[in-house]
Amino acid sequence: MAEASNEPLLTMSAFWGLVALRRYAAIHPNVPIPEAAHAVRRLSADDAHHDYGAATTLYTLIPNEYTHEHIAPLFRETISSVVKRHRPWWTRLAPLGRERLRAALNPNEAQCFEAAGLFVDMPTAEVLAWWDGLAQVARARENDSKLQQGREAEQLTLAFERKRLARLGIERHPKWIAIEDNTAGYDVQSYDTGLTEPVSKLIEVKSCSRELVQIFITRNEWETAISSAPHYQFHVWLLPEKKLIELSVNDIAPHIPQNQGHGIWQSVGVTLHQEFP
Repeated sequence: MAEASNEPLLTMSAFWGLVALRRYAAIHPNVPIPEAAHAVRRLSADDAHHDYGAATTLYTLIPNEYTHEHIAPLFRETISSVVKRHRPWWTRLAPLGRERLRAALNPNEAQCFEAAGLFVDMPTAEVLAWWDGLAQVARARENDSKLQQGREAEQLTLAFERKRLARLGIERHPKWIAIEDNTAGYDVQSYDTGLTEPVSKLIEVKSCSRELVQIFITRNEWETAISSAPHYQFHVWLLPEKKLIELSVNDIAPHIPQNQGHGIWQSVGVTLHQEFP
């Protein structure tokens, strides 16, 4: 789903309009917010020119416990609510640190972060918790995206293997192991022709983009590959093109690290270049 634009909401005009509405609502709790916005414009010259369209939207997003009396917490919760609703692209930078994210903000957004106390030199426990929460949201979305991409690649392998088995005349179907046991060391069990009957073929499925043709292999996957060779294969799907690169254990072996001293490798990234088939 495409990200909605958050810029009209993350402006100081909208934020101060929200404060004015919260202040008015505290005195007149039964007045509908659209009427409150009209009243505030008439009653206060200082508040007359805020963006009450955006402020009204923000008002509906923020829990009532965040009042106009505590500006920074109100603004932090406002930014959190906009992030949850609109998923601005710069959210993904949160795990990289405040400065990396600050550089991606436009001037309006940066002002809102400053007013929320999120860029102070010595952040409080509350501010640190806010940043940690934003980083967790970013990681969860990234993991979600990777999981969806991985599942798509697994389904592509299942379809590919069904056609291959039909061509070979093998009357069996590939099994989707990854959804039953994610610790097996491979994702799909298929088959190859044997001397008298079909033999198992274990497939570890990876996915990557055309921009960065890189896969990650875990120690468990590699140990399973070694113990199962030559009946183990890597399927690397380039998405969204749905192009398949098939790699053997021998293709991958030169790129696997060795344990040294007390160090034991757990995962390795392998970039696919011209030397791969």
